[in-house]
Amino acid sequence: MVTFTAPGGESRGAAFMRELYKKYGRLMYATARRSIPNSQDCEDVVQDAVESLCKKVDTLTALPSPALTVYIVHTVKSKVINFKRLQTVVNQRVTALEDTNLEELWSPDPTPEALVEQSDALYRVWRRLPERDRELLYRKYVLRQDNEELAEFLHCKPDSVRTRLARARKKAAALMEGDDGNDRTRTLA
Repeated sequence: MVTFTAPGGESRGAAFMRELYKKYGRLMYATARRSIPNSQDCEDVVQDAVESLCKKVDTLTALPSPALTVYIVHTVKSKVINFKRLQTVVNQRVTALEDTNLEELWSPDPTPEALVEQSDALYRVWRRLPERDRELLYRKYVLRQDNEELAEFLHCKPDSVRTRLARARKKAAALMEGDDGNDRTRTLA
């Protein structure tokens, strides 16, 4: 169903748009249908075209009939192009749920054994972390200080704390991945 919202409410513009749609509605659908096979998508494109035309009632009333027909067809074609561009972007970014491995999306809470294993690995590499990173991680995760308190400690802006925390976690993770159980004295600076 196509709705009309012409400037000025139920005025001459709304009446003009009703008559225009009665006369050219089938042409608009046929134009959209040439490029878009899905009827629901065609309705969406025609609705967008009608909305665009409603904003140009003054221009449309001044056009002779042949020029008006061409103007309407070009408006619909423009909306078809916009729709196809949008669909291309959507198709690039969205994957079907059937194509997704749900096990990868859902990561359950780690088991107690996994937490102990991670804490053991962190304990083994803790002394190899730079002192400032150790202090930052300790204050954030053990003392549970917020970013404002950490910013005061680091003498930086609160927005910079997230970056510094990410870097410290990354260093710890890299050390944990490279740790094979022996106590090497390697550090990442």
